[in-house]
Amino acid sequence: MLVTITSTAPSAADLGHLVRKHPARAQSFDLSVGRAHVFYPEATDERCTIALLLEVDAIALVRQKRFGGGDSASLSQYVNDRPYASSSMVAVAIGQVFRSAMTGRSDSHPELAAAALPLTITVAAVPSRGLEQLATRLFSPLGWTVVERAIPLDPTVPAWGDSRYVDLELTGHLRLADALRQLYVLLPVLDDAKHYWVSDDEVGKLLRAGEGWLADHPDRDLIAKRYLAHQSRMVTDAQSQLDPEARTDGADGDDAATASQTKRAPALAGLRAEAVLQALADVR
Repeated sequence: MLVTITSTAPSAADLGHLVRKHPARAQSFDLSVGRAHVFYPEATDERCTIALLLEVDAIALVRQKRFGGGDSASLSQYVNDRPYASSSMVAVAIGQVFRSAMTGRSDSHPELAAAALPLTITVAAVPSRGLEQLATRLFSPLGWTVVERAIPLDPTVPAWGDSRYVDLELTGHLRLADALRQLYVLLPVLDDAKHYWVSDDEVGKLLRAGEGWLADHPDRDLIAKRYLAHQSRMVTDAQSQLDPEARTDGADGDDAATASQTKRAPALAGLRAEAVLQALADVR
């Protein structure tokens, strides 16, 4: 699976400072979902492209209990599209490899981290399950110009039509942190599936990555349902924290303030924990 991020901002090669990956060398990372490779097909002052290539070992994933699900003896555990589709595994790789960039902070280039950049992002073989033009529906409200190129089931047999996969291209002016956090959330949403067991901490992940854009998204409820694997209790929890009116429904005065603070506490605790972990990582 391949993701590319291209900037044409002045001094475009400074993009490397935001992701903390040097343009002059390729780097590889062993991740929970496989092995990721980061490299720069181009890096000049006029144009810079950073590429993330993820290699997945489907057999190793089945053997890891944390990625279990279903019948471990089933053939579908070993023969599936996970090593080839840009879904939740790519989202996890983005979150692990570009973790510092997703925070929106940069000690060396704070102005660049805070600025909206001219970006073009491509993601190969994105599953788009259930709804026509779903990627456009999800990304367009966030300021992206979206191109979805359908992938045929078999180029040699046109009569078979298109598969449920698209090559995705996004073009827009956004902060890099916002772009990465949107990919982190919306790739699993497009697939409507996750490769791991969805637990309570997924609500905090959704709220942190969705900060600043999810609450006002016209398909917020669809995003929450799909990201949280249709777990109704988690979806209700996320919706109540995204909707100020829902957080204080049935309360007034001091009771409303107390209810609001109580509802927000898990998300705030998660943000504090993430900030502490990032600070520790920065000084290592």
